[in-house]
Amino acid sequence: MRRLLPCLLVVVAALAGCSRRRFTAPGTDFVQPHYADGAEGLKQMWTDILDAAKKDDRAQIHDLLATTLLTDAEMQTLFGPKTDALLPRYHQLMGTLINRGAVEFAGNVYEHKYDAVDAFADDSDTTLQAAMVGTHPLFGARVRKATESRGLRYDAFLYLDGRWKTLNQLGKFVDVVK
Repeated sequence: MRRLLPCLLVVVAALAGCSRRRFTAPGTDFVQPHYADGAEGLKQMWTDILDAAKKDDRAQIHDLLATTLLTDAEMQTLFGPKTDALLPRYHQLMGTLINRGAVEFAGNVYEHKYDAVDAFADDSDTTLQAAMVGTHPLFGARVRKATESRGLRYDAFLYLDGRWKTLNQLGKFVDVVK
């Protein structure tokens, strides 16, 4: 275990500084898959993420999670005048989800033997809904063992311009921005 720790630290450090680039051979580009709107489309995206985790393909997990990042313009459309105050927190939350989250997700799938995905409409975050300009259906996903009802839950997904995007825990910080 002591021999593995330095290697693990190097991998975590490398992933912490990455953006939307792919950790594959030069010239290999990530092609973003298309997923349908609704719970079934979100379920397919998370099934692909789960499949990548089962193969310990952290770069694929990273790339798939990176596709859920909202652009600043999309944030402006969703939150109007609150956008400038929310953007720094959103970027921080998404950086954690995309980078360290890919490593942690793969580890959780391996450790807990997750093998099932649920996706569902989720209107429980009324604070987030109230902060948005207009109404946007939100969805959530859960990755779990098929024999259990609990697992890892990911909330605040919305389908925007033909792609799944996430607000990733931003609802916790909306109240501080008036």
